[in-house]
Formats: sequence, C-alpha cells, structure tokens
Amino acid sequence: MAVPLVLHPAVRERREARMSATALAEYLILQPDGQETILHDSRFSRPPIVTANGDAMRALRAYNCDPRRDTIALDRVKEALNQRAAGWDVKPKTRDEALRCIESIDLFLRHENAFGMRAMALSQPSQFDAIDIEGVLVSVRPDFLVSGGRDRIGAGLLRVAKAPDPDGCKLDETKRRRGEHRREMARYMVALLQMLLEAQNGKMGVPDRDLCFVADVRLGERIGPATDHAIRLRSIRGACRQIAKLWPTITPRPGVLRK
Repeated sequence: MAVPLVLHPAVRERREARMSATALAEYLILQPDGQETILHDSRFSRPPIVTANGDAMRALRAYNCDPRRDTIALDRVKEALNQRAAGWDVKPKTRDEALRCIESIDLFLRHENAFGMRAMALSQPSQFDAIDIEGVLVSVRPDFLVSGGRDRIGAGLLRVAKAPDPDGCKLDETKRRRGEHRREMARYMVALLQMLLEAQNGKMGVPDRDLCFVADVRLGERIGPATDHAIRLRSIRGACRQIAKLWPTITPRPGVLRK
C-alpha cells in the first residue's frame, strides 16, 4: 500500500494554477529542466518570513513617487538599516537583509540618471488582483503607475533581485549571458504589465506599452517593450495554456515533504 505524501508544514500547495509574473517570465526563457523547477516551486512554495529587500523597496517607491525626489529620505532609511545591522544582538539573517537593502538603495542612486525616471509622473498603485491568462492566475505587482498625456497609463517595476548577478562572475561571457538573462526576463515582464493594464478594461486609462518599463538596478538599465513585443504576448498566452494542462501532474519533490 502506497504511503501518502505529506508536505512540510511550512510548504503551501497551490491547487489552482497560479504564478508570479517573475516566475512566469523566467519560465519563458529557461530550458525544460529549469521550467520544471519553476513550476514545482510555484505549486509547492515556502512563503518567506521577511520579504527580501522590503525596506529598500518601500523607500524607493516612496522616493520615486515624490516629485521632490529628496535623497535625504533615502539617507535616513540607510542610516536606520546601518544601525540595525550593527546591533550586538542582531541575527545574521536580519543583518544580511539590512545590508542587502542598503546595497539596493546605493545601486539605484548610482544608476538613477540612466533610468530616466525623474521626468516621469509616477504614483504608487493599489493592489491588483491576479489576472487569468489562459487558465493560469498570474500575479503582476507593479511598483509604479506611469501617467501619460491623453489619458494614457503605463506601469513600472523596480528590479533589485540579485540572481542572476552579472557582477558575481569573472568571465566576460558569463557576465554577458547573465545580463541578457535579466534583460529577457524584463522584456516579458513589460509585456505582462501591459496585459495587467488591459485587464482593467479602461478603468485606469488607455494602456500604453511605451509607458511600461523595468528598471534593473543590477544592470543600471531601464528596459522597455521589445521589438518583438507582439510575439512575446502570444508566447505568454501559449505558455500559460501549456502550464494549465501540466499543473495537475506536478508532484512534490523530496525537499518539500515532511521528514
């Protein structure tokens, strides 16, 4: 008689097909073995206790939505994070997270001119519901809404995640490959931002893909729609149809089972 599989208490199973925009964007550019891991980790996930780069993201969202762009506010956040990291009783994970947030803020400020976000009319969005793409619920969480003329609307994402880190390797070819990996993900995420805005049925304005972007602090680049943007929209829908069919067949790996 087969022994039933029991998940670890910290693991959450999603019985309906559901993914984050980041996971779907990475799925679209990976080889089959990497795609299997993305699907597995999307169905059987361990929610983080603390959201990575949370303090940095809150500070950077507020900074960019303030027309004054007062860097003193970011300096205060960094000072508080430095004090937290220097605490004698601080846990290693808390220290690492504080230092990671400081690094993210510093990288943003270093590349701020390249991002060209100061000229944009940015505002913080409310929480969006997941959108249904061919049977898969996709969570798209923009950091900014971008207001354009003639009732046009766009959206932006600030990407601070480290992996894959182009600066974490010595070989030029590896750096180039990791950088292109991030750019390809960003182009798909821009397409998903457009799909999110279109799903609002005009309630927020007329979606404009040219107002959608990903600002990648590791690359120091603002990435907009790809030249093959329409093809990417079709690829997203095709991938979601495939994922919806595969979802019931995804089984838990040993690492997510109760020992």
